[in-house]
Amino acid sequence: MIDISQYRIIDLSAEIKPGILKVNGEYVHGNQPRRFEIRQFIYAPDKALMHWVETETHIGTHVELPAHLTDGAKSASEMPIESFIGEAIVLKFHSLKPEDVQGKPITPSHLANVKKGDIVLMWSPYQGNEQPYISPESAELLAEKPVKMVGIQNIKVEAPGGSMATHINLLKNEIPLIEGLVNLEKIQKERVFYIGLPLNVAGLDSSWIRAIALEPR
Repeated sequence: MIDISQYRIIDLSAEIKPGILKVNGEYVHGNQPRRFEIRQFIYAPDKALMHWVETETHIGTHVELPAHLTDGAKSASEMPIESFIGEAIVLKFHSLKPEDVQGKPITPSHLANVKKGDIVLMWSPYQGNEQPYISPESAELLAEKPVKMVGIQNIKVEAPGGSMATHINLLKNEIPLIEGLVNLEKIQKERVFYIGLPLNVAGLDSSWIRAIALEPR
């Protein structure tokens, strides 16, 4: 039995505020740049409130799966559930200060403490073009180990130039990619236990998740 009191629980998921069309016709605007709309309705048998949802799979904190790149590859319901749970290493890149308003690459030398089977969570304090990015060489290293999963906050997945090398190296090797994480800066230790499960829906190339870290006290 796990004694949960021995861990700090850190919520790594961004709150999504959708646009809401209420039953009285009122519309409340959301906070998402991509479409996320819910329409309230009354479920006739018991007069309870329910919602129709119209959105896409790459909203908020989400995990991308092999089906994102290849039709017929493993989707949300087909990846082993163990893929989304496990020991995680938290890598913080304060030292990768941008030059000329451009982010620097995360190189294999920055991944020396990453072990086979790790979930790799990467964070930086930088924004926009100043964010560090995962170099193609680092993506290859992560795939070769292999790691279990990669997650990012304020880190660009791809090198400048529009290449999909990192997506290809990870997803083609069935290493899911978590985007839209928050609060990684609140984690104090290098290693935590991570949980972030996708919806059990066949065919989804990506899924919203509620991601948490369990940090030993």
